[in-house]
Amino acid sequence: MSLEDIEYLDHMTDAYLRVKASTLKEVFELAGKGLVNTMYDIHHIEAKKRISISAEGKELENLLFDWLDKVLLLMLIDRIILSEFEIKIIYDDKNCQYEIKGYGEGEEIDSSKHELKVEIKGITYHEMKIFEDVDQNQIIVEFIVDL
Repeated sequence: MSLEDIEYLDHMTDAYLRVKASTLKEVFELAGKGLVNTMYDIHHIEAKKRISISAEGKELENLLFDWLDKVLLLMLIDRIILSEFEIKIIYDDKNCQYEIKGYGEGEEIDSSKHELKVEIKGITYHEMKIFEDVDQNQIIVEFIVDL
């Protein structure tokens, strides 16, 4: 699982990402990394802090949206950027919803060290997709972030 599995596709006004991995867990972790790497160079982030992150959604698209939104809010509000993620995706039969429980590792944003590439305004459901490529044995996630 590496940044090579994240593609930044052409889009006129926003950032359009395609992420590929062999498991749902890995593709969500990579989607988080791709989001962070859109705003900051992920290679300049040190794992100084461990931050708990949870998300939930009735469907996988809702879960992805909430997951990415939580990662984005850490950057925008808490001024923390993460470069590594470790999560578990659980389906709660009782509540009929998916949950993510896990953490990210990173550090506080330091403008002398972390140059802002582009500011992300928000996550969008527009063009959000989660599907399986059976021939390649991969799960693919596509999403757009509003710049």
